[in-house]
Amino acid sequence: MSRPKSAQVVFNEFGMPVATEFDDIYFSNDNGLAESRYVFLAQNDLPARWHQHSRSRFVVAETGFGTGLNVLALMQSFLTHAPSHLHLHIVSFEKYPLQVADMQRAHAQFPELAAYATELQEHYPAPEPGCHRRLLAGGRVTLDLWFGDLLDTLPQWLPTAKHVVDAWFLDGFAPDKNPQMWQPELYHAMASASAPASTFATFTAAGAVRRGLQAAGYTVSKAAGYGRKREMLRGVIAEHTPAVIPDTGNLRRIAIVGGGIAAAAAAQSCRARGWEVHIVSAGIADGASGNPQAAVYPLLHAQRSPLAEYFVAAFGYAQNFYRQHAADYWHSCGVLQLNYTAERTLRAQKIVQEYSSEQVQLWSPQHVQNHWSELPAQSALWYPTGGWLEAANAVNALLTDSNHTQATVARIEPSVTGWHLYDQQSQLILAADAVILAAGAGLPELTADWQLQFQNVRGQVTMVSSTATTATCPSVICYKGYFTPALQSQHCVGATYARQFSATEASQSLPSDTDQNLATLSDNLAPQAWPKTLTAVADRTSLRNTSRDHLPVVGELAAKLAVIGALGSRGFTAAPLAAEIIAAQWAGEPQPINELLRQRLLPQRLQVDRAVPESAPDPQA
Repeated sequence: MSRPKSAQVVFNEFGMPVATEFDDIYFSNDNGLAESRYVFLAQNDLPARWHQHSRSRFVVAETGFGTGLNVLALMQSFLTHAPSHLHLHIVSFEKYPLQVADMQRAHAQFPELAAYATELQEHYPAPEPGCHRRLLAGGRVTLDLWFGDLLDTLPQWLPTAKHVVDAWFLDGFAPDKNPQMWQPELYHAMASASAPASTFATFTAAGAVRRGLQAAGYTVSKAAGYGRKREMLRGVIAEHTPAVIPDTGNLRRIAIVGGGIAAAAAAQSCRARGWEVHIVSAGIADGASGNPQAAVYPLLHAQRSPLAEYFVAAFGYAQNFYRQHAADYWHSCGVLQLNYTAERTLRAQKIVQEYSSEQVQLWSPQHVQNHWSELPAQSALWYPTGGWLEAANAVNALLTDSNHTQATVARIEPSVTGWHLYDQQSQLILAADAVILAAGAGLPELTADWQLQFQNVRGQVTMVSSTATTATCPSVICYKGYFTPALQSQHCVGATYARQFSATEASQSLPSDTDQNLATLSDNLAPQAWPKTLTAVADRTSLRNTSRDHLPVVGELAAKLAVIGALGSRGFTAAPLAAEIIAAQWAGEPQPINELLRQRLLPQRLQVDRAVPESAPDPQA
């Protein structure tokens, strides 16, 4: 999908936003908030229905995110009135995303929503196509923002959203000004996605809309419109076909095999669904996730690819995830990626044409040196919302509330109620309803019965002492390796990438790799002299798990046995979204990615008798 166009907005004499594309207002000039509450909350019988709801999650879908006013009004009402056990999941579609400055100006009209508006603005996604999942209100509200044409995005969303929506807000621009949205495909998608007794409300009373909804299976009635508008429509899905709601009641205990970021993210996503989580591993953060610092930024290609599509969604969600769950260890300082060769410069020029400036920018050599005078006069890609994480600390924080069994899993077998985990002496370690294998370099052995073709790559990072010069480093600096800002008077320099290594080298640091890390830094940042003055104080070696097509591996091997793997050198960017994909599937919730991409991530593609999928560029290139 191509990048969506940003909304073109002007503000009228009342200070209200008007979309020039449709020559229509986003909300009433009189009182947009009162209108939103009347049309969408009251006519969907909210908040009364929250107290009658039988499931743990209430799902609202909206056509036309616009300024986000409906979402803000909904959040305020939910957090004020809904029972504390209930989770709110909002799915909203938008063809023309607003720029943040326009959104801030629109939100300024409603000071009582300021706290909710500020949080939404802080986590608002870059205008990139597809789904952008955000956790809000301490994780009690999930917002899925789908950017793109509604009739294009609905088919991508619908396969993972059958019978889940409890209420619909139909809030695109008026049918006579935006006829492309108000189509039969929308109404039939609504019916397919609706849970039993699902309702809808819309400001319009147009006959074509009423007839379209009735044809799709809704009982439709008219209600008094808001303000000067005489009538509006509301309704409920007819009980003509019993909907099949996914049965997740048998999920109580989840075993997660692994102790790194993939396991930690999975633990957090599972606990958020109310499941009992048991981590089974020999150690915590004892692999690549135990490095002191980890860069978090997207992996982009000059042409959009499935790998880049995944990392655009994963990067946005990872920032949001760490700010919610590991805020003390997240440093949002930006990431600078130097163009140290002519080839890299050409690639960077193509990337910035493909992606939004909110996601990535091309900086001139002068801009780079203005950022930090100790850098060479090279152009660079700048990721303004990237940063770094105190990796080992974050993993430990994410696992604080999980049970931990210190053991090495040697065998996994199905049981009557789920799965049994056994150690090397064939002793039962744990019985669980479902299992997530998130053991990184341990995955080739754990998945041997399924013949998955993983590859482990050896990497070594070098810690160096901070100097008066390097202490001023303002952001992560990437080249053929990377250099981080100081943490406790040390920087992390990394990392080697060896596909071939001995068993001894897998766990031991090599002086030659220390030399290689420092030499790469010096070569790529020439003619700057400071890299040659650095003193290595420690090294750390670990294995990273990869796949032959470089895509992460995310999905079920068998019923309630899932894998998160092949995260390579971007595990802290990739893992949180991977965990959400598994947890959402088991909970019967809408997915945070489209169905085609979800299928591409499945572990079965790595089985030895499967054809190699369309290749992706080496992420280290």
